[in-house]
Amino acid sequence: MRKWITLIAVLMMAGLLAACDGGSDGDVLAYEDLPATGDAARGEELFTQSINRTPTCISCHAVEGEGGAASPSLAGYGAIAGERVPDMSAREYSFWAIVDVRRFTTPGYNNVMYDGYGDKLSPQDIADLIAYMLEL
Repeated sequence: MRKWITLIAVLMMAGLLAACDGGSDGDVLAYEDLPATGDAARGEELFTQSINRTPTCISCHAVEGEGGAASPSLAGYGAIAGERVPDMSAREYSFWAIVDVRRFTTPGYNNVMYDGYGDKLSPQDIADLIAYMLEL
């Protein structure tokens, strides 16, 4: 009887760990999954909207003028994004900055950005946001 209880406990723990895993590698959005083009006009709309209960981009990032204490301004973002990481395009840098927010941190800021955008936004949403941001 004790063996059965132990076996059931082990199986329950395995189930809990799998549920907390957050998904398999097959579920992780990759840069290659991003559509080839984005719609900047739609990206501008998305920038100010909550998508699947995510924080809005505009709630932390200004698009003109100075950034806040916690988040940098995105004014001029398109001109500097491609220079942030050697051998990485502005589009790819932007993708990782949205999907894997711990990968890069803007000098002078702590990384406090919401880290669920990769799970909550569709690949097209991300492509559209990037198209908009690269026009700033």
